Amino acid sequence: MNKAEYLAVRGHISFEKPLGITLAIMAADVCLVLLGFWLIGMDSTFSFIAGSLVLTVFYFHNFALLHEAGHNNVHEKRWVNTLIGHYNSIFCFMPYFPWKLMHNEHHTWSGNIDKDPTLKNVKDIRARGKIRWIERFSWQSWIPLAGLMQHIVFWSYPLTLWRSGKMNKKNFTQSLISIGWLVAAYFALFALLPEYVNMGNLWLSFILYLMMTELVNLPHHVNMPTFSTTPERNKLHPWEQHITTRSCYYPKCVSELMVLNFNFHTEHHFFPSLPWYRLRQLRSLIKDNLGQEYTEVVGIGWNLANRAKDPADILLPEPTHPLLQSA
Repeated sequence: MNKAEYLAVRGHISFEKPLGITLAIMAADVCLVLLGFWLIGMDSTFSFIAGSLVLTVFYFHNFALLHEAGHNNVHEKRWVNTLIGHYNSIFCFMPYFPWKLMHNEHHTWSGNIDKDPTLKNVKDIRARGKIRWIERFSWQSWIPLAGLMQHIVFWSYPLTLWRSGKMNKKNFTQSLISIGWLVAAYFALFALLPEYVNMGNLWLSFILYLMMTELVNLPHHVNMPTFSTTPERNKLHPWEQHITTRSCYYPKCVSELMVLNFNFHTEHHFFPSLPWYRLRQLRSLIKDNLGQEYTEVVGIGWNLANRAKDPADILLPEPTHPLLQSA
C-alpha cells in the first residue's frame, strides 16, 4: 500500500465517536459483574469456574475500553476519554497514564527494536542469545508469565522513564494520579465489599484474564519483522504498519462481544484513531488492498502452532521484510 491508497482507504471510513456505544458496553459490563459474582457465590465448582470466566470477559472489556480511551476514541473531548479510561483502569489492573505513555511510544516506533518499548524483552533475549528456563517453561506450559510481566512493565514504566531521563513534570503528575487512583480504588473495594472482592473469589478470574491477554495479544507482533534505527529509517509510515503487525480472525460473536475487535490489530495500527466498532469494515478494505501482504491467523491458531515449540525458535530469529531490507 502506498500513501495515495492509504488516503483513499481513509476516505471510506468514519471517525465519528458516539459516546453511547461505550456507555452501552459499560452498562452491559455491570450485568456481567453481577452475573459473575452470583455464580461464584453458589456452592459449586462448576459455577465458580463459570463465574470466573464471566469476570474474565469483564476484565478484558475494560482493557479494550481503556485502550480506546488512550487513543481518544471514546469521545471527541479528551477529558471524557481520561475519565472513562481511569474508570476502566480499575477493572483491568492497569494505571491509565503510564499505560498511555508507553502505548503511544509503541505506536510511534512500532517494529523498531531500539525504540519500541514493547519490544524491550525481545531485544534483551536476542542480546543474550538464549532463553531462560522460566521463560521456556511458562511458554510451553501456557502459564501466563508474559501476561503478568505486561502488567508489571506498565506499573513500573514511570520508573523506566525516570531512569532514562525522559520523565518530565507532566508525565510525573499524570503517573502519580493514575497509580494513586488505583491504590485508593482497590483499598476502597476490598474494605467496603469484602464479601465479594477478595482473593478467594477473584484468583481464578485473574489468572484466566492473564491467559486471555496472552492469547489475544502475543500474535500481534511476536515473530513479525523488526528493524534497527538507521539513517535511512527509524519509523514506519502509517501505510506500512502491516509489515510488523499481524491480525487474528475470530468468529463475529467472539470478536464483537468478547474482545471488542481487539484482534484486528493490523487495522488498528493503520488507523489508531478509528473506534473499535469500525475495524471490521476497515479489515475488508485493507485486506483487499494488501493481498498477500496482509498477515492474519485464525482464532488462537498462532498460539496452538507455536506454544509447543522451543521459544528460542520464536523469539531469537529476526524475521525480515523486503521493504525494511531495502531501506
